[in-house]
Amino acid sequence: MRAVVRTAGRGEGFLGAMAPACYKWIPHVGAPPMTPAPCRLESNRVLALMVLVAMMVHTYYKWKWGTLPELLWGCNVASCVIMAGLWFRLPLLVGTGFLWHISVGEPGYVFGVIQTGRTTWVSVVVHSLPTVAAFLALRRSGLPRPSPYLAFLLFVALVPISHYLTPPQLNVNMTHQRLWLLQQHFRGNWDYRFVFSALMLSLMLAADWGFGLWVGRPKAPELASAS
Repeated sequence: MRAVVRTAGRGEGFLGAMAPACYKWIPHVGAPPMTPAPCRLESNRVLALMVLVAMMVHTYYKWKWGTLPELLWGCNVASCVIMAGLWFRLPLLVGTGFLWHISVGEPGYVFGVIQTGRTTWVSVVVHSLPTVAAFLALRRSGLPRPSPYLAFLLFVALVPISHYLTPPQLNVNMTHQRLWLLQQHFRGNWDYRFVFSALMLSLMLAADWGFGLWVGRPKAPELASAS
């Protein structure tokens, strides 16, 4: 026989413990790994729907302003990765999109706002909502260790795609105009690419280390089934 107990997510406290939908199976030793509580799955999908709505509004405004190619910015792609990870309960995808946002996307966005002195409300939403949604999910699941490497592969894949499919004046993912700080010191083609790629990977690994300490890492299946 298996017992059914109420469970509370991290930080939910008494109210989380009293939520009637939050049940999970507590298996005996040797039983299959536990499945997530229904409330956890539902909350992740609610977050995914929120991100979807935000991205749909964002896409509408990009179409209205004639800047649809900007949807290939890494932040927008990472938001879609987060949305898919939340909906299908894949922490690795959530961690991949989160690390892109927190290590590259948000610092770049803030720097652009400071440099130009302007932004839009929808830009604020699509840069903050997916990041917060991913963080909330990762607090429950932990940050998978391969996440920074997948985030870096996302960067590697987007560079040629953005270069050939977007107009130069938009400079999507910095593929048409080089980062001025690096350009001053690395004027060659391949040395600039190498240093720029190393910088991206370093930022993602640093974010992975810091947030890995904060939210923890996923439990191994055999440990989860015995807990």
